[in-house]
Amino acid sequence: MLIRKNTKAFKTIQEIITACQQRKDRERLVRLYITKAGHTIHDRISIESIQGEAELLYEMNYETILMNLNSPGHQLQVSDDVPGIYFFHRTSHKEWDETPFEFDETIKKEFGDLTELPVVRKKEKTEKFILPIVKPRTESPAKKEKPKPAKVTKVIEKGPRQPDFKLQHKIQFTHLDKVIFRQSKFAKEDVLNYYYKIADYILPYLKDRAYSVRLDADSASARNVNADVLFEQKAEHLPDWTKGKQSKSRKQIQLCNDREYLLLNVELGCIQFNASHARAKSSDSPDYAIITIDSPEHELTKAIDAAQVAGEILNGLKLQSYIKTDGESGLHIYLPLDSKGNFETSKTIAEYICRLVRLKCPELVSLQGTDDYTYGKVILNYQLNNQGENVIVPYSLTAGEHPIIATPLSWSEVEHGLRSEDLNHETIFKRLKQHGDPFEKLLKEKQQAETLLERLQENYSFLF
Repeated sequence: MLIRKNTKAFKTIQEIITACQQRKDRERLVRLYITKAGHTIHDRISIESIQGEAELLYEMNYETILMNLNSPGHQLQVSDDVPGIYFFHRTSHKEWDETPFEFDETIKKEFGDLTELPVVRKKEKTEKFILPIVKPRTESPAKKEKPKPAKVTKVIEKGPRQPDFKLQHKIQFTHLDKVIFRQSKFAKEDVLNYYYKIADYILPYLKDRAYSVRLDADSASARNVNADVLFEQKAEHLPDWTKGKQSKSRKQIQLCNDREYLLLNVELGCIQFNASHARAKSSDSPDYAIITIDSPEHELTKAIDAAQVAGEILNGLKLQSYIKTDGESGLHIYLPLDSKGNFETSKTIAEYICRLVRLKCPELVSLQGTDDYTYGKVILNYQLNNQGENVIVPYSLTAGEHPIIATPLSWSEVEHGLRSEDLNHETIFKRLKQHGDPFEKLLKEKQQAETLLERLQENYSFLF
């Protein structure tokens, strides 16, 4: 039977499929099948039963169902003789029941507020199925597990289950099952749990600083948003205890100084935190200069080579420095300053260091925006020391395919074999327990910016 697109039944199905797309438990709510070209639902194969390829096939077919629901060339059908099985017919080819799917009985509870809910089905017994890529072999039917007695739970309060956080202010967290990092099935609740536990380590690099956030984990759709803009856009969703802070210029700006604001940013969509080099009360005077090292091959090998050269030069100059991964294929070097110089001073200091590195290994590195030939070279960038720029803070998650952390390192760790993907939500707390925070003294070090610049100009300017 055809379900027309302008009906409530169609719109309800479309809303449920869309709502479940980012849910961690969507395979439980929406079960998918495949059919061969020209076959009907009676020949359907449960994707859940397919050995080895089930996850990939489920992802592909789910995307296909979403596209078909919006396609004028596909018509949604519900089976007359197998209640609860939905599928598509192309307007030009109605002999093939494409992308069959069904809804689990829990849909009634999860989406009970919608009108004209779809027909639901009990989960059927499925047998293992192997795609005919290799020689077929007979599989014994999966053993039927004895059904467990249903647990009777008493609903005490309305609303979605909330994380067990100890906070001074109340935050209503939503969409906890939404998958943020699809490859790792890392959901919004996992992101919240990470930032709750890492708060004491990340907040010192956010406190009293203007910052921006990166929304969405997928690198294809991720975007940076200034925190002021984010909070303005989400004003109707903010708790009444939120308020802006004032900078030296008395301009109202948003700050992230405590665990509540950290988690509130995540609730509003934040995945990654980027902070200014200067505090709001002294916005013209940076606390540190930053040099970024970006590898062209999307791996750390060449960036490590360049960082080792930079480390040798900084040691030779007897300068305090710190280094971290950027969570992708690069490294960031921090030079702590006394917060008395201006951004032009810190930028020039970083430029001198970069030029000294290039002078020592010109075949390896290139300077951002100043060299014509950069193919295959590591890019050194000192221009992020301009006022208004910000970079990912230590211990922030990085937008991308996996929940990787921008991780502070000791200089002894900067060697071949280091991989950003090994520095993630599963390893970071073990590192901190064993080695502490390598950046612990960054904001306490006070190297005189003006004196340092004069020293570099006097001794090395003739080289450039």
